[in-house]
Amino acid sequence: MARGDENYLRVDPDFRAIFTSNPEEYAGTHKVQDALRDRMVTIDLDHFDRETEVAITQGKSGISWQEAEMIVDLVRTFRERGKYEFAPTVRAAIMIAKVAGVREAAVSPMDMAFQEICLDVLCSESSRRGIRSDGGAARELVRDLLQEFCLGGPAGRKKAHQQMESLF
Repeated sequence: MARGDENYLRVDPDFRAIFTSNPEEYAGTHKVQDALRDRMVTIDLDHFDRETEVAITQGKSGISWQEAEMIVDLVRTFRERGKYEFAPTVRAAIMIAKVAGVREAAVSPMDMAFQEICLDVLCSESSRRGIRSDGGAARELVRDLLQEFCLGGPAGRKKAHQQMESLF
């Protein structure tokens, strides 16, 4: 050993370690030090696939598989259509499902309480993550998605639009 190496331990060459952390944009995190960043390989992970998100939402909330599918599809479509840097994750779907259960709201875009829950959760999630300057765009997108998801047909869409207008 060269001088100064006595502070290091030799490890098996097959030893591996995985470190995890939240991205810097999450509240309560600190910027990674350059010295640490230089010694790590960062692997950014994407969202779960649809079936996994449905299973997580259903498992964490206790709602039916079909209800979880509807909520996950709503959140995923919001995420895909929005042009937000930090869009809602599966946590938003879980929140919607749990609050709907507590409020005894039907998981249906026709249910006024469910509409309010979706607006509250999705708009607060997206605005918290950097789009407060245009929170109206998020609300409009949620309203459009609820109409689109639910009601097929012009008469149903008109009724849903009238119901949602009363929320504003």
